[in-house]
Amino acid sequence: MPTEKIHQITLAGAVLFIIGLFLPLTSFPVIGDVTYYRVDNTSAIITLILAAAAPILIFLNKKKFTALPAIGVWIVLLWPAIKNIGSGSDDGGLLGDLVGKATDPLASFAKDLFLNINEFSWGGFVLLLGLLVLTVGSILTSLKAK
Repeated sequence: MPTEKIHQITLAGAVLFIIGLFLPLTSFPVIGDVTYYRVDNTSAIITLILAAAAPILIFLNKKKFTALPAIGVWIVLLWPAIKNIGSGSDDGGLLGDLVGKATDPLASFAKDLFLNINEFSWGGFVLLLGLLVLTVGSILTSLKAK
C-alpha cells in the first residue's frame, strides 16, 4: 500500500473512476438508467485499464509515468469531440448516420456523453469526481517524481 498521501489520492481516484464506470450516469424515461459501460463498453474497458495503470505504475516504482494513464483516460473520453474538430461533419452523410444508428442505438449518446448531459445521476458524480481526483493525483505524483 502506498504510504505517501499523493499516491493514496491517485489510488482513490482510480478506484472511484472505475466504480463510476458501472454506476448510473443518467436516466432516460424509456431506456432507464444508463451507465458508461452500457453505452460504450469498449471505451469503458480501455479507460478502466488506463485508470488501473496509474496505481500499478506507483507500485512498480515508475512514478514519473503516472500522468500518462490520466491523459489517456481524458483522450478516450473526449475522443468523439477530438476527432471531429478539424473534419467538420464528414461522417458519411445521412447514410452514414443511419447505418451508425442502426448498428448501435446508443452510439450517438456515447458520442455526446460528456458534452451534453444536463442532469447527472449520482453515478455520474462519482465518475467525474474519480476522474478529477485521478488526474490531480497522477499529475502530482509525476511532478514529484521528477
